[in-house]
Amino acid sequence: MFLSLYADAMTPKQLQVLQTVRDVAKSIPDRNGKTYENTISAICITESSAGKNTIGDYKHIKSFTKASLGPMQIKVSTARHVSQKVKKLRWLNDLSDVQLAGRLLGDIKLSAQVATHYLILLQNQRKEHFYAISGYNGGMVNRPYYNRVMKNMDIVNRLISSGKLS
Repeated sequence: MFLSLYADAMTPKQLQVLQTVRDVAKSIPDRNGKTYENTISAICITESSAGKNTIGDYKHIKSFTKASLGPMQIKVSTARHVSQKVKKLRWLNDLSDVQLAGRLLGDIKLSAQVATHYLILLQNQRKEHFYAISGYNGGMVNRPYYNRVMKNMDIVNRLISSGKLS
């Protein structure tokens, strides 16, 4: 019941953010050709309520550039790590921390690109999906986070079956 209510309560803007995230994730396969658009969509709901909350953990830190930013809640340090591993994203290293933070905050596609590549890097490293998803939130084993993502995967599936997402 809750899941269908949450899926029905999503605003057009949230659905647009989710669709953009999905479209980007569909375009980035892992080395075996697999894409992770459903997982990335569920992470987007978990991290930012599909773009509703675009600045995370800012109250606990002193610098905007240390916050989790954008619909995928990417930190500047994570984006820099991913850019070292992914040729297409090396251009991020030409940006200052403030410029990169601004891009992560305001560019849904960039947020989704970094997040998708990061999940794939984690998947390659940790092999099991559980550990890759746990690692996305900064831990090796983070069962509560994984469980929230899996609950949100049900919301993603409902949105797909209702035709609100493709």
